[in-house]
Amino acid sequence: MKRILLTTTSLILAAGVAHSEITFSGTAGVALIDDNGASVVKTAVTAVAASGTTAATDPVAAVARTTRDGMFFESYYDLDIKATAETDNGITVSVGFDMGAGNKIDYNDDDKLEAQGVDVGDADVSVSYAGWTLAVDQNGIDNLFDDSQQEDVSLSGTVGGMTVAFTTDQENSTNSYKIGGTFAGVAVTATGTDNDDNSGSASKIAVSYAMGDLTLKGSVEDESLSTGAEDDTTVGLSYKMDALTFGYTSIKPGTSGSFGDEWDFSVAYAAGGVSASFAVDEADATTVIAEYALGNGATAFAAMHDKPAPSGGTNTDNDLVALGLTFAF
Repeated sequence: MKRILLTTTSLILAAGVAHSEITFSGTAGVALIDDNGASVVKTAVTAVAASGTTAATDPVAAVARTTRDGMFFESYYDLDIKATAETDNGITVSVGFDMGAGNKIDYNDDDKLEAQGVDVGDADVSVSYAGWTLAVDQNGIDNLFDDSQQEDVSLSGTVGGMTVAFTTDQENSTNSYKIGGTFAGVAVTATGTDNDDNSGSASKIAVSYAMGDLTLKGSVEDESLSTGAEDDTTVGLSYKMDALTFGYTSIKPGTSGSFGDEWDFSVAYAAGGVSASFAVDEADATTVIAEYALGNGATAFAAMHDKPAPSGGTNTDNDLVALGLTFAF
């Protein structure tokens, strides 16, 4: 009897594998970094109650890396596992989770070290049908306006050639949306939320129009900050000339600013496995990035960011130098 039960169980497991697909992907890397002591580490900190007695330990308190004012090495890995199955009536169901360790330097965005450790018990489940996808991931879905905010549920799809996406967090009653489409050659995107980084409502409309190698763009943003300091308006262009792409954006900061008070200029080069970019703005913040594809998912990179301290300070905590190697699999 035990042998019969074991055989039956084995057949059920085999049948489940036959009707589903399991994929593994991820990235890994190593880097030599100097961020002028700006990075932080997550370390346990013992809290002290008002009475002076030890109260608790906070496992995620941030402590400045006072011992890392020079060059230091960091390595990381991030492994994504996903299982997908399709029912007989065309519904696709998938579940995924990731695991990781170490810290990844985000040299082409916000220059921060991103911890790759994650609770493998956090599951990302999605259901897709007829071009629509419902995804559920507790505190794991980016708010569509401010990706520093996290939501629980998203619904995305297409309606009449337009892309539509919504996110929500039921516990905190927060939502966001993003709608995009192309009309007479003009690409239009509208995003909004009732929970921006200032805990209020915000919206943004962005347009772009391509004329051969020249692309014109503009956007208007309305955020909840009462001073209007974040209600930026932008106009810009990009022009592609062979392997080079030039870009310029003029920004009217806030409600009381003028166009040109802030601006961004960039030039990028891409040919074969080599890419490089240079960017500068009105505050003389300079970014230089070079990447070289080594083949089979491996890429070598070098980045240098020279950014002035906030409010005219003299510290260099916004500066970054990073050299490293990444590998995608």
